Formats: sequence, structure tokens, C-alpha cells
Amino acid sequence: MRALKEPEAILDFHIPSRLHDGCGLNLKAIDLLKSRGTSLIITTDCGSSDVEQVAYAKTQGIDVIITDHHRPPETRPDAYAMINPWRLDCTYSERYLCGVGIAFKLAQALYRAYKRPVADELTLLDLVAVGTIADVAPLLGENHTLVHLGLQKLNQTQNPGLLALVRKVGLQPGRIRERDIAFALAPRINAAGRMKDASIAFNLLTTDDPLEAAHYVEELEQLNMSRQRQTEELMHHVRTEAQLRPNDKVVLVSGDNWPEGIIGLVAGKLSEEIHRPVLVLSRGPEFSRGSARSQKGLNIIDALRGCADILVRYGGHAQAAGFTIANNLIEKLREHLLGWNGQSLPVMVASAVEEAEVELADQTGVVIEQETINVQMIDLLFKRLDRINYSLYCKIRELAPFGAANPEPTFKIEGLHILSSWSSGYDGRNLRLLMGIGNLQFKGTLIRGGAQRSSFPVGQVVNVVFSLEPAWSPPEEASRQEIWLKILHLEVQQ
Repeated sequence: MRALKEPEAILDFHIPSRLHDGCGLNLKAIDLLKSRGTSLIITTDCGSSDVEQVAYAKTQGIDVIITDHHRPPETRPDAYAMINPWRLDCTYSERYLCGVGIAFKLAQALYRAYKRPVADELTLLDLVAVGTIADVAPLLGENHTLVHLGLQKLNQTQNPGLLALVRKVGLQPGRIRERDIAFALAPRINAAGRMKDASIAFNLLTTDDPLEAAHYVEELEQLNMSRQRQTEELMHHVRTEAQLRPNDKVVLVSGDNWPEGIIGLVAGKLSEEIHRPVLVLSRGPEFSRGSARSQKGLNIIDALRGCADILVRYGGHAQAAGFTIANNLIEKLREHLLGWNGQSLPVMVASAVEEAEVELADQTGVVIEQETINVQMIDLLFKRLDRINYSLYCKIRELAPFGAANPEPTFKIEGLHILSSWSSGYDGRNLRLLMGIGNLQFKGTLIRGGAQRSSFPVGQVVNVVFSLEPAWSPPEEASRQEIWLKILHLEVQQ
């Protein structure tokens, strides 16, 4: 919308309701847009499978340009244009752009066609960075470059909505990193569509009025708090039901009228906890809508494709999918999943991806609310502890931004003595430690570890898995900049 916003342009937008419309184009929306005088629909992050809907739009005199990154079916919609790197005839080298990345490519093409300066393109990258990280797209190749440049723009953004959101969550312009998007900005933006209406977030990001922006931010904050409460309540239900089926290799849980905006979050969290694919369904009067999340190496969209005849609609990715099914067929779906052998995803080679058969484990669309760490995946066991300093942190940051498919380096130190400990954060939820060995000392933080303080008394010897964090200092003290250990796992040394 920002790219198309010109004085003579007549623009409108429509975001399908997650609760009432599902995802993508739908006939009701096309009728609504026709009544508004729409002659061209440009989709974002949807439309590749909407053959019937695009055909109907054409009968109404509406052209459709599809921008999407979902794999299209063999029979594609007869759209005016389809911009999708997964088209079999696509020759573009980068397949793993997410929805916002594909939309940016269209904006780039328009800007260049109208001889706009390259600097105008770059002003869009703050939103591209936010969208790419929020969509948990793999931060490799062009995604990595777009987010790297986008973070620079985000730290200097003049967008009133982004500025209001940054202030609300307590971030400092100039110091915003990718994890700040993932764990502070993105959950609040996503809360709009999950809990109420995605147009709230759209209005925030497109308004030019700081007062309007402040109003939208407050609404998003309340919606995000409600989303967190409801997610925890629903997690209790699905854990209980999953425990009744400990031997099912794929877990399917369902309940009446569960909030559709958060069932995907719950499916993702439960899948992480039990290390199995999880499907969570919200049952309506006749049909259920479900979200599926899978573990690496198990292609959940292929599992759904194998029973497409009993599904009303489905779509998604290898590790995240959505679907609709009649209530009387849910048990048939369960039987299909119990008999499913799974499908291993091919390992991505180091060279450029040239063929569709060579595929990266697709994480796009998997919304991660809390960090997880595989404590077996340690990049380096430190023996020369004197090398852990701010200079090392700066060198590591040259590999940033970190995220899906490009994780932040993880280190381990063995044999640290706890010298002191204290709680910090809201309700003392975080655990702070001063640890040492010989004449070296390190400060560290275990997020949400406050309740474990008694398990690690002063004098205890521990092994620590961590990544590096800066202890921010005023610019005039930059030469004395220190680092903290962001503790990912803490264990008593045996």
C-alpha cells in the first residue's frame, strides 16, 4: 500500500477475517470489492490455489495479480499475473522469499518501471524486515540481505506506527535487533488478526498521524495480553488431551469453538514440547478448522495432501499448515494420520537451490512465541575464556541477522562457580547470576528462570550454554562496553 500510494491512486484494502472468511480469496469478498468499484485485486501471501475465485473475479470484470509464496497446484488460477517463485516456469534464483518479500519484488518492479530512485525502494525495507521475521522465513540468501538492510531502516524509521510500537515495548531506535522484532513487535502486530481484526495492525502501519498510531498501539497491547492468557488456557486443555494418547505418532486434539486465532500457536508449542506433529482443531456446528505444526523432517502438508479427498480445503508448508474438515470426518483424518509414515525432507545443499526437488526445511508460517534450544547443538565449547568479550560479540554480529535457518551461535562453558544470584524483571521472573572461574567473572541472565534460583545456590559449580548479549552503555562509554551471557541452559556439574 505504501508503494502504491500516489495522489491520483484510488486504493482500498480488504483483509479476510480469520474467523469468518478463512485465508485467501473468497467469493463473498470479491462481491464486496466489486460493490466498491474495484477493478484490480492484488493479493499478498495468498491466491495461488484460488482457481475458482480468480475465475469468478474475471466474470465480474476484475483483474487479479497474485503475489504469493505458497506452492501453486498443477492447475494454476487464470490470473492477470502470478508472482510466485514456486511456479515451475519461474527462473528467479531465490525461492524462499516470504509473502512480504514477494510483495516487495512487485513494488521494486513498479518503482523501476516508473524510474523511481533506488532510495525510494529502500524506504520500504523496515516493513520487509518486520514481515520476514514475523513470518519466520529462513534468513538465508536474499531474505538475509533484505532483513539486514531492513533493520538499518527500522532503526531510523519515521513510520509513525512503527515508532509508536517501538516506544510502547521499550526499545531504543538504533539498537533494535531481529530478536526484538520476533519477541516484541511481531506478536503485537499478529495479535490483531488472531484476536479481533487484522485491519488494526494495517491501520497502525499505514497511518501518518502519531495520535492515531498511539491509539492503535494501545489496542494491540490489550489484544496481545488477551492472546497470551487464552493461549495458556488452551495449552492446558491440549496437553491434557495429548497425554491421553501417548503412543500416537501424530497428535490430533479438538474442542468446540476454540479461538481460531491461537490454535496455530498452541499446535506449535505442543509440537515443540512433545516432539511430534500436532493438529489442533476448533469445532464449529458442521465444520472444523485446524492448524497443523510438524517437526523437522516430517512434511505435514504431504500428510494432508494424502487425504485431500476428505478435506474441504487445505494449504500451507512442510512444517505448518491449515485446513477445514467436516466434523463427521475428523476420526477418519485421525486414522489416516496414525497410518502415515511421514516423509523426510531432503537436506539442502550448500550451493544455490536450482531444482524444486532440493528443498530447505520450510519454516515459513510457523509462528514461534517462545525460544527453544536444543542443548545438544553447541557450536563451541570454550576453553580460552579470556576470549569471551565485546570484541567477540561484534565479530559474531557480522553474521547477523539471526533467525530461522541461520541460528545465533551457541556456546558452552564448563565449571563456572556461582558467586551471587538475584531476581529481576516483572515478578522476579528472570534469574541473574554472577559466575566465575579463576580470576575471570561473567554476568548472565536466565530468562524466566527466577523460580530456579534455589536450585543454583552460591558456590554451586555449573555448566552453562549461552549466546552473547551486549550490556548497553552510553555512547561515551562504548570503549568499556561489556557483554552478558544470555543463558539458554544451566546444569549442575556432576
